[in-house]
Amino acid sequence: MKFGRDVVSIDLRQYLLQTEPKFLCRGELAFTSGTLWILACIKLAGRSILFSLLALPCFTTAALAQPDQYSIIDLGTTPNRSGMPGGVNNSGLIVGRSGSVFNTETRGFVWKSGAQIQLLASLPGGDFSEAAGINDLGDIIGSSNTNAHLRALLWTRNGEVRELGALPGDSGSRARSINKAGEVVGSSMGPNGVSAFLWTQREAMQRLAPLAGSDFSEATAINNAGVIAGTSGLAHGDHRAVLWENPAIIRALGNPPGDSGSESYAINDLGQVVGASSGPSGVHAWIWTNKDGMRSLGSLGAGDFIMALGVNNLGQVVGISTAALGASHAFIWTASGGMRDLNDLIPAASRILLVSAVGINDRGQILAYGSEHDAFNHDALDLFGPIRPELYESGATGRGRLSEQGVYIFCHPSKDSFCPCRPLYYLLTPKGG
Repeated sequence: MKFGRDVVSIDLRQYLLQTEPKFLCRGELAFTSGTLWILACIKLAGRSILFSLLALPCFTTAALAQPDQYSIIDLGTTPNRSGMPGGVNNSGLIVGRSGSVFNTETRGFVWKSGAQIQLLASLPGGDFSEAAGINDLGDIIGSSNTNAHLRALLWTRNGEVRELGALPGDSGSRARSINKAGEVVGSSMGPNGVSAFLWTQREAMQRLAPLAGSDFSEATAINNAGVIAGTSGLAHGDHRAVLWENPAIIRALGNPPGDSGSESYAINDLGQVVGASSGPSGVHAWIWTNKDGMRSLGSLGAGDFIMALGVNNLGQVVGISTAALGASHAFIWTASGGMRDLNDLIPAASRILLVSAVGINDRGQILAYGSEHDAFNHDALDLFGPIRPELYESGATGRGRLSEQGVYIFCHPSKDSFCPCRPLYYLLTPKGG
């Protein structure tokens, strides 16, 4: 697949192709009965499934009033840019990237309530950076490109910007998570593929053992006990959710009954892991514990695409689920209450449709994204008409990309005025909490 314009280095594009969009293939737009449908194909563990991932009501009003349990803050973005949230810590600090991985001037950012978004420095000569995670001390990790390579990066709370390097023989790396001790995990890329790593101040970057027979591994999260969650398998085949309690020992977490592959995305300090698995009936969210193994989280309605993307130390899980008519909605799940649609828990007058929740802290604050109902209009939709390839980064194929949080995005970041589905980002705070 062509991955956008040539302003991003070939090495960077190939790396993001291997590590970020594991769910990536061709999609189409269709307009039916007042709804903008984005049809996409998801690829998980070597299987491709056609589904309607994002169906946004274009001209309907907000849902009927429901219990008003969360207040909402619109994070906003820097002018003329779109954004992608990376994570939220227990102080409510949020990190992410502002811009697009496909064009220049994309920068990592940190957001604090009551303050404007602060852009983070890139490496010298780089035109791209992203912030993927932040610990409770304020240390931020992510990546930046330099000399045609992507490199894992640490922005310390003291203002230092530190390149973390790559594994021996590799040319690129990307950091995904950091704990209170400053231990960083992510993936490193080179001629032999993608490998999970652990970086510490004392021992620098170490390779994490992959599953036997695997040529791909990625570490996605680390808790404050140093336990690491991630994925290992074949780069172009089945993946397995895995756990590392030390760099040399890897543990496969298995698959739910009937599914053939799985990936883990988050872990809390209790060792609970959340992620998604795939099988003939779709993509399913789960939570794993050492005692009970994998437990399905269910779905909103009869949804067949569900991903668990975040978990806090209270065992509350957030993510994305298809619901009625295939529309994607953000959810929160608890062991006692099951899965609930976050759109039912926000003020009805907000006129916001929450599509996905990507993180939750121990205060119950949720990092989510979606769109304003009023943002959809006939003029914007008419611009699409028959698919207009010039609106998309990938040109005449009419293809888009799937973000790491599960939404297939066709919008050209530098042409947001053409885009009726431009996502907005929100922090939800429990009322009375």
